[in-house]
Amino acid sequence: MAFPSIAQTPRLAPDFYATVWVAGFDKLMEVRQSGLKRRVDVASGAVVQSFLTDRTRGLLLVMTAAGKRRLAFAFPIAQDESGAPLPLDFGLMKGAQRLTRMGGSNVGGHACALWRYVGYLGKSGTVCVAGDDTVLQMVPDGRKNPIFQVMSLTVTRQDPRWFTPPADYQIAVLPGTGGLGARTLAPTR
Repeated sequence: MAFPSIAQTPRLAPDFYATVWVAGFDKLMEVRQSGLKRRVDVASGAVVQSFLTDRTRGLLLVMTAAGKRRLAFAFPIAQDESGAPLPLDFGLMKGAQRLTRMGGSNVGGHACALWRYVGYLGKSGTVCVAGDDTVLQMVPDGRKNPIFQVMSLTVTRQDPRWFTPPADYQIAVLPGTGGLGARTLAPTR
């Protein structure tokens, strides 16, 4: 089954909190999503990085905390996020050249539909998609194991404070990157 390209206005994905295993990382990532906003928290040793994506503003904030130093770098992003390396919303993959339904499976206690994709980020493989269009697992061709897998998923409303930088973060806009939308962010208190 082929799907048309993603429309200019992305659809609203469900609100959720998930822990996600990603190949090459020693700890689970935490992912929170609310509408067109997503937060991914990655811990490695004493360094914690958070990636705040706001598709309505076309803004990515990369927050880094090491010791007492807290920085948030702002970058522009496309609103459709069609090239996301961690496509947890199946709607993002519908711009692939081809998607074919293959059957069903179960990932982390959640029933999901198996789909074969061709042409997403220039690759092909399989994804397992829950009924709300949340991608629970992705296995590119040539890999025995998934590149990522949702370990736990709770579909629930997320607190808006998760999607703005805390007051102790210094926001930096790099010259020439176009991340000026970050200047209007009101830090949480």
